[in-house]
Amino acid sequence: MARVHLTTNLWERPFLAAFDFARDLSTFAVSVVKPREAPEASTVPQGDGHKVVVLPGIMTGDFTTVRLVGWLNRVGYDAQGWGPGVNWGPTSRSLTRVDALIDAAYVASGRKVSLVGRSLGGLYAREYAKRRPDRVARVITLGTPVQFPVKTPLSPFESVLAHFYDPSVATRLDDLPKNPPVPLTAIYSKSDGIIPWQACLVEEGPLAENLEIDSAHTVMGENPRAMRIIAARLADKPFSEPLTKA
Repeated sequence: MARVHLTTNLWERPFLAAFDFARDLSTFAVSVVKPREAPEASTVPQGDGHKVVVLPGIMTGDFTTVRLVGWLNRVGYDAQGWGPGVNWGPTSRSLTRVDALIDAAYVASGRKVSLVGRSLGGLYAREYAKRRPDRVARVITLGTPVQFPVKTPLSPFESVLAHFYDPSVATRLDDLPKNPPVPLTAIYSKSDGIIPWQACLVEEGPLAENLEIDSAHTVMGENPRAMRIIAARLADKPFSEPLTKA
């Protein structure tokens, strides 16, 4: 079976792509030293205690989602991350791990689980919800591409990792843009320096929406507007805060 690549190089604008990539990474580095203030818990809809699983992007782990997970616990959810280790892409091991993680959360609580995914983690969440909508309350994605192949400066790294992807990825490629049959919120940013924002837009409908924030790709999980959107949607509440540029 031919190897499937989920990304392609930004060959037509290499210097701009490199600049955007470097800017995005530097934003993450700054956030480690000086994290942004999360919204006060009292200013967002409070959670009902149901489980929320937060999945990281490719080549990252819980170190990119730990602030979001902690904040969700403070606002009233039973939130958890991916656990130890790095997400190396849709390998058989990663896909099995995601299934086991969400299944365990569902069985432990006896309630549907909400899924929040950064970048590729959002794709895992979407695909799980397609297979087991009976176990998923809703899906929220952050900078998650749904149109493939996607042009990104991560392509050289992804080309190496693609050797280890699960063979089922190739058979499901055409189905990836289809929305899961559960409430879906796709959060995207035109300031994303890694994933083109257009690739993150889902087909809107009664269960699916696109909402814009102003954020670098690497720090979407701790963007205050994104956090407010997540809290509102997890509580099944409306969100109407206008987009303002930082």
